[in-house]
Amino acid sequence: MTGRAALPAGRRPARLTRAAARTVRAVLATAALAPGAAFAQPLPAAAADGRSVLPVSLQRGAAFAQLPAAAVDGRSVLPVSLQRGAAFAQQFPAVAETIAEIRVHGNRSVPDAEIVALAGVAVGDACGPDVPAAVRRRLEASGRFETVDVRRRFRSLSATGRAALVIVVRERPGARWSNPVARALAGFGRRVMAAPFLDHEEGYGVTYGALTSVLDPFGPGTRLSVPATWGGHRRVALELEAPVPGRVIHRLWAAVGRGRRRNPYFDAADDRTRFRVEVERRLPHRFRLRGEAAREHVRFADDDGRLLRSALHLDYGDYRERPTAERRDTVVVRAGIERLAVAGGAGAVLRPRLDARIYASAGRRAVVAGRLLFEGASAPLPPWERTLLGGGPAAGGTLRGWAAGAAAGDRLAAASIELRLPVTSLLSEGQVGLRFFYDTAAAYDAGRPLRDARFRQGAG
Repeated sequence: MTGRAALPAGRRPARLTRAAARTVRAVLATAALAPGAAFAQPLPAAAADGRSVLPVSLQRGAAFAQLPAAAVDGRSVLPVSLQRGAAFAQQFPAVAETIAEIRVHGNRSVPDAEIVALAGVAVGDACGPDVPAAVRRRLEASGRFETVDVRRRFRSLSATGRAALVIVVRERPGARWSNPVARALAGFGRRVMAAPFLDHEEGYGVTYGALTSVLDPFGPGTRLSVPATWGGHRRVALELEAPVPGRVIHRLWAAVGRGRRRNPYFDAADDRTRFRVEVERRLPHRFRLRGEAAREHVRFADDDGRLLRSALHLDYGDYRERPTAERRDTVVVRAGIERLAVAGGAGAVLRPRLDARIYASAGRRAVVAGRLLFEGASAPLPPWERTLLGGGPAAGGTLRGWAAGAAAGDRLAAASIELRLPVTSLLSEGQVGLRFFYDTAAAYDAGRPLRDARFRQGAG
């Protein structure tokens, strides 16, 4: 193999010692070398400080056909310091690379031997640069692995002819089955999750049932759920949640279902069939933008109505009624507007909404929480859409100390403040504590000013 050797830019070749320099001058005087002179025989080597070196510093472009190797500490080295651009015709023998070992990692149900058989390689086979890519393609084509990574590693720095092939896989659900139908059924069974459901909502009673979900049915991060409940809120639905790759929308929810419960203020059955689509976009600085569109068919007492609902909300912080962690030193706000178009109505009704909550630490563990809530309406609402007053906030209520459905109105204004004193540790599985609160709220009709509304109070 013919090649060219060069030193890094800015680096000069190492200087020879005095003894080596005298030998170089003797060789040059004997051979009468000049730039571009050709060498057809081995060059003598000179000893310099116990090391064997080539006693010549080649000029740029000097050509030679053979370089002698010298032994230094039992190792064979190239005894020359080449100038940048020096050409030589030394032949380096190619070393054939073979597979000396095959290692498999990441598998749980598929045996190592089966993975090696799917890879189509064995110990002793040639291990060229294209072998890892070929093995990866064969394993991915089997359909039993989500990810495949194949690496070629040499067992030592000197033994470059013996390589170890490392295969790292991540199995798909049901990968142990070679039959694709059995693998699909087994994978589906592992993705199904079911959990019982038990809840109590003030004014509606106890609700019980089950929630069944299928994970990743349409790709990673998707979820298909079927809630089925009985009791205070009878409901069955089909719900889909999925991430949306893109810059405009980041997450999508879609649901279709039917529910029935009894309105505590009117003491009438509220039966609804609903189709809803909701999208979310994450914004900088903890903001989220949500949009919703729904079509509903409502049977309320002797009334039968259809409506189209659309809403746009801007959230700041974790706006969930039941967050996974206790809130502290944070602010949560939701501001939005909803449009209701009732079939046969005089026109669409606009419903602005503002819900602001603040949580501040008071001492090591105590928290002071405050809330302001306003729900408006530009025109009178049908009975089944009127806002109810009463009940605790844990169940979506607005006035503690008053039963849910104590009053109803087109508009609602509420405020509360409370002091939370936890008794058990925040890290314990169940939390016990005390809450001292003061609530005030009013439900009133559209067109009536807030100052004329009747506020009710609750404390405890």
